[in-house]
Amino acid sequence: MHQKDIENNLIENISEYVTKLFKEKLPDWAIYHDLWHTIETVEGCEEIGKASGLLREDLEILNIAAWFHDTGYIFRANGHEEKSAEIAYEFLTERNYQEDKIDKAVACIMATKISNQPKNILEFVICDADLISLAKPDYLEKNNLLKSETELRENKKLGELDWLKRSLNFLSTHQYYTEYAQKNYDHQLKANIRNLEMLINEHH
Repeated sequence: MHQKDIENNLIENISEYVTKLFKEKLPDWAIYHDLWHTIETVEGCEEIGKASGLLREDLEILNIAAWFHDTGYIFRANGHEEKSAEIAYEFLTERNYQEDKIDKAVACIMATKISNQPKNILEFVICDADLISLAKPDYLEKNNLLKSETELRENKKLGELDWLKRSLNFLSTHQYYTEYAQKNYDHQLKANIRNLEMLINEHH
């Protein structure tokens, strides 16, 4: 079996494992952090990673980290990154994946924690991919979905204006890390900021 086949097999196993995990164990409230968000992050890693000139081995680590990065949501929302890292570590260790690669994948997962600062190109790529939706034309729809998820999870209604202001603050202070994302996503990110500002003005 060629190295590439082994890699493809591993990724296939992981995608099947995570898909099954989400189908069976993801809480009902997780309507934003679901399988579709994970797939979007995986595809984002591929797009940004390739455009950033990463080698196959690095793309593989990113692919793995992206598949696992939100699996911790099956246990909890706050601190889900630690649980995601544990799930990934266990899965990869059982399959005798190289230890230095496991460490990199785990570091990538932990880098997606909003309070953490990514430290290298792999971590930059996954952080940009994880928040790719901020720079998509359907951002407002996705943001409403995130609002509904938060309301379901916390079992309380969130004020529309407050949510819009929170969202605007998040978008206005957001910066993509990779050159590729800055060049390709900033335009739509700015458009989404303007849309939020318009919606806030309508409330006044």
